[in-house]
Amino acid sequence: MRFAVIAAMLATALAALPAEAQKQKKIQCWTDKDGARMCGDRVPPEYSGEKRDVIKQGRVVDTIDASKTADEREAEKRRKEAELAKQKQAEYDRALLEMYRTQDDITATRDERISLVDSRVQALEKNASDTDKGLAGLRARAEAAAAKNEPADAALAKRIKQFEKAQAENTKALERNRKEREAMQAKYERDYMRYAELRGLPAKEMPPPKSATAAVPAEPAKPADPKAGTPAQPATPATPAKKAG
Repeated sequence: MRFAVIAAMLATALAALPAEAQKQKKIQCWTDKDGARMCGDRVPPEYSGEKRDVIKQGRVVDTIDASKTADEREAEKRRKEAELAKQKQAEYDRALLEMYRTQDDITATRDERISLVDSRVQALEKNASDTDKGLAGLRARAEAAAAKNEPADAALAKRIKQFEKAQAENTKALERNRKEREAMQAKYERDYMRYAELRGLPAKEMPPPKSATAAVPAEPAKPADPKAGTPAQPATPATPAKKAG
């Protein structure tokens, strides 16, 4: 029935066109504001966003869907984002169940990784302390020379700048490692709770990280040498003890 109505209307619309023009023109049919079906080779601007049928040789060969409103586009975007998030979560859950046999495995992995970060933090803290001491010594020398009205020592000023640069870099490195530790702790806590949920285990808090126990002692940091103008060198992080078994 629908095809018959469209065909009849199309025949009327095309009657006034030459045969050659009918072959070349792309005819579209739409519904106007009064509910009447209209056809033509040009769509009025007010109906350009409405659903339209494309007609060729008396047949509907394509349908152009109505343009979506801003709210509809936003809803579609949210739906797609939700589907993608659900898919990613499902993939993560599968990996979590395949990677760990028990919650204790998650705790052990967390402790091992955090131990490495803690070793870096300890080395950086020692380095910062030594650099601060060296910088204090250099500044004291500069202040003593200034108090005696001695000429400015360019080499001493250069060494102070070197120490200040090393101090700033060390501070940034410490901040990065501390943030990495926090993020790592939060990630494993989420994994711990999610694993329990997937396995149907009782909900309980993840045990706090164990203190790093080094099998090989950390190599002390090389103290700063104010006379040579050498900032403290970072300590070599301890090598974490291997897990038994």
